[in-house]
Parts: sequence; structure tokens; C-alpha cells
Amino acid sequence: MGKANSKCNNQLSIISHTQSLLSSCHSKRKHIDLSVFISKERLRTKKKVLMLGLDGVGKTDLFSRLICHEKQTTTTTKSLPQPTMGYNVETIKVHCNHFCHRRSHEITLWDCGGQSSLQPLWSYHFSNTSLLLWLINVHDRSRLDTNLQLLSQILTNPLLYRVPVLIISYHSSMKRQDEKKTFDDDKNENLLTNLEIAFRFLSTLAASHASTFKWQVISINLNDNSTDDLKKLRQSFKELMEL
Repeated sequence: MGKANSKCNNQLSIISHTQSLLSSCHSKRKHIDLSVFISKERLRTKKKVLMLGLDGVGKTDLFSRLICHEKQTTTTTKSLPQPTMGYNVETIKVHCNHFCHRRSHEITLWDCGGQSSLQPLWSYHFSNTSLLLWLINVHDRSRLDTNLQLLSQILTNPLLYRVPVLIISYHSSMKRQDEKKTFDDDKNENLLTNLEIAFRFLSTLAASHASTFKWQVISINLNDNSTDDLKKLRQSFKELMEL
């Protein structure tokens, strides 16, 4: 009788120990799954890029090309899209390699209409901006001062304090059929240069303000349908937003 009880107790002990091990393994698996999920979330960030500039400079054209590049499609548009009456929003992804891991960033692009009637609405989109992208058409020399003065003015908004700025001198020979104004002659010596834009931009800023944010001026030419400039643009995203 004593031996039977002893055998039964041993079996119960083994069953209890096995259940304890299974419970421990299950708990560890949950912990590992949760750790992996948290790790992936840490490697995924969300950023907002606000695209601004005067009307007709090519914001929606560049916006469309970025989206087409993200979806690996081509665009055969021969004229600029119709003027943006409000804003366009799309999300693209930018991947960065950091030591032993790869980080994915979701970049939400906000393309806002540049007509004078819409400019007062820009401030509604300033919050949570990670990068301000400002377009200047290299052919549009006559409006350069207006362009840069407006940019300097909106940078005084507290919501854009310390937000990095990417100024793009955009090469686009496409014009809308309903475009009333004409760009300056297409001669190479008359095109705006990055150095000229940078110098004129600095002249519009107060010395104390110029050191409060990071900024770049780059040239983008997509008339030849090359993807090199789109890669350069994404690299500027990474540098200015420190991705």
C-alpha cells in the first residue's frame, strides 16, 4: 500500500514538473514574441514631409514622380498636373541600414497648393512636420525674391521651429496649357543656380535665425526620367531628418 502511494506521488510530481516546464516555455515564447514585436516597432518610424512653394513650380509633378517611383511605375505625363486645389497626401517608405539592423521609415508627403488664395491655409499643416520641402523652378528667376521672402516668413512660425528645410531647384520644362505667365528664357546662363539660391536665402534670414535649423539646396532634374535624382532626394531626406 505504501509503495503504491509512493509511486502515485512520484507520478504526480512528474506531471506537475512537466506542466511547470510547459507553462514556463509558453511564457518565454510570449515574452520573445512580444520582444520581437517591440523591436520591430522601434525600427519603424513615421515622418511628415510638407511640400510648399509658389504655384506652378512643379510640386505636384515631383510629388507624382515620388509616388510612381515608390510603386515602381513610370509616368509619361507631358504636361504638369492641374493646379492643386487644396492638398495631396501619400505615404512612401525609406529604408536605412544601421549596423546590424534595417530601419524602415514611413514618410507621409503633403503637397499643398501654392496659389496666393491657398497660402493662408498652409499653417494648418505645420504641426508635426519633420521636414519642410520648398520648390523653386530654375526657370522662374523673376519670382525668386518673392519665393525666398515667403519661405523666410513662414519659418518664423513657432510650429516650424528647428524644422529642417530642403530647398529644391527644380528643372522642369513642362508647362500647363492654361499657364498665363511664362518662365524666363531657357538659356543655361539664365537658370538659377544652387549657390545663388543659397546666398539669396541667407540674405533674407536674420543671423540668429539662420543657425537654428538645418537646410540644404539641391538640384533635381527629372526631364530625362532618370531615377538618380530621386535617390539623391531620398538621401537628403535621410540626412536632414537624421534617419
